[in-house]
Amino acid sequence: MDPKEHKTATTTTGARALVDALLREGVDHVFGIPGTQNLAIIDALRDTPQIRFILTRHEQGAAFMAYGFARASRRPAVVTATEGPGVTNLATAMGAAYRGLVPVISVCGVQESTMRERDATQDMDQVTFMRPITKWAHSIPNVQKVQEAVRKAFRVALTEPQGPTHIEASSEILLEQTAIETIAPAAYRNMVLPSCSSAQLDQVYALLAGAERPVFVVGRGVISEAATGAMAALAECTGIPVGALQYSPDAFPCSHPLALGPLGRNGFGSANRVVPKADVIIAIGAHIDVFSTLHKYGIFSEQAKLVHHSTAPGQIGIVFPVTLGVTGSTVSFIAGLSERAARAGLRKPWVDVAKARADWETELQGAVRHEAEPIQSQFVAHMIRKVLPRDGLLVVDAGNGGKHVRSYFKSYEPGTFLCIDDWASVGGSFPIALGAKLARPDRPVLCASGDMGAMCNIGELETAMREKIPVVYVVFNDQGLGNERAFQNEHYGGRFYAVDYRNPDFGALARVFGAHGEHVTRPADLEDALHRAFDSGKPAIVDVMIDQHTLAPVVYKP
Repeated sequence: MDPKEHKTATTTTGARALVDALLREGVDHVFGIPGTQNLAIIDALRDTPQIRFILTRHEQGAAFMAYGFARASRRPAVVTATEGPGVTNLATAMGAAYRGLVPVISVCGVQESTMRERDATQDMDQVTFMRPITKWAHSIPNVQKVQEAVRKAFRVALTEPQGPTHIEASSEILLEQTAIETIAPAAYRNMVLPSCSSAQLDQVYALLAGAERPVFVVGRGVISEAATGAMAALAECTGIPVGALQYSPDAFPCSHPLALGPLGRNGFGSANRVVPKADVIIAIGAHIDVFSTLHKYGIFSEQAKLVHHSTAPGQIGIVFPVTLGVTGSTVSFIAGLSERAARAGLRKPWVDVAKARADWETELQGAVRHEAEPIQSQFVAHMIRKVLPRDGLLVVDAGNGGKHVRSYFKSYEPGTFLCIDDWASVGGSFPIALGAKLARPDRPVLCASGDMGAMCNIGELETAMREKIPVVYVVFNDQGLGNERAFQNEHYGGRFYAVDYRNPDFGALARVFGAHGEHVTRPADLEDALHRAFDSGKPAIVDVMIDQHTLAPVVYKP
């Protein structure tokens, strides 16, 4: 359709109406693979220069890129796939989005009505399949419902707690005509979070005022509402130390004098030694994750009074009973507490944070063996933090390498750390990093994973080359499953089985794709290799051969 005709038309195709609804939501990237039943959407995207379509090599890669884009941009992201295996290939990444509270909207094809329930190729009940891993899954029944379905998909995805949604339609629906509905997002969903109750904030302050050893524990809500600066001001006003949940170590800068660092297994010893002593814990913008607390008392004292703030009421009290649960915007919670503390001149500087951090840093750096061969994982993790610029984004995969990186990563700015929260899907980090780089092209992006993870989505290196997405990928290469080695060592008496294999030279493989690639076997060569990877301006793999026996802890030992 001619653009001028489109402006004056009263009807359009379902596919065109769907894409126009995405435009109204501010969508500027769509990730996916064309197939029979989503081709109408692809055809409409072809005529939509405002949206960049990223063709990937696997639907899992597409959905993980959408995950990374949504996390890094703090906006919803869209993935599309065809029916049947196209939809099932999305499942791992959609599950990650569901567990990680990430608003990814899956817009897919479905088998035409005449073929359904007749043993046709690629026919399945996709909505039932997607329901356990999305907040809402819906098959659009007719063309008149297309735009309404898009509106609801975004409304549900962006309602706290955020998360993925799935809508689908067949080509027969997408190619039919429907009336154009130009409804702005503000007309069908609330754009502002409610403020926290003043009465509850009074209660929080009373608990804080009566505490002897209070701590703040911050989560991703502080990042998503850009409240890190306000949180720092609250800490400075009160002198109260701040720990971070491990999935959100960047919610509070490690450079701040009151920062304890991230909690939990593979977290910072400074946080893990101070927080158990607290008699009042104020968890702000918090989703209590298993890495931070192991979902049992120890890091949080059973005797401590716990105040849990979240934007979503359903997140409160899932893991630990609370003394007080507070729901509302993170900004309003911090502001309300700051006002009360400042008015009363509240000061609670009960711990020497600088000493706690210095003691931990001495231990941490003491484990770095700069000259050791084979290369030690701690050295690689240390070097990643040294080379990655302070404003760079780090994406961490599941597994042994990722655990080492967590221990050594000091965050300086909010939104600079991404992991596969509460899902631990090995291999997701590389496409997540590509999505994050597309969302933040101004920032350097480094992805760290093990060799198993590297093989899972290596095909997306072609996508990175074709789309010119310069992500640096550091592979912790121990020729096997290091994380499972650690578990077998800890729980099965060191009886290793099914954890060893052989890898290609990932640096050489990168060069076959046309990317920058290096293979590092000596510790003295690593720093320069990382600098060259960033300086190449291309997608890059730095394949680091590491010691098989340097294993991150899989059991938390106080």
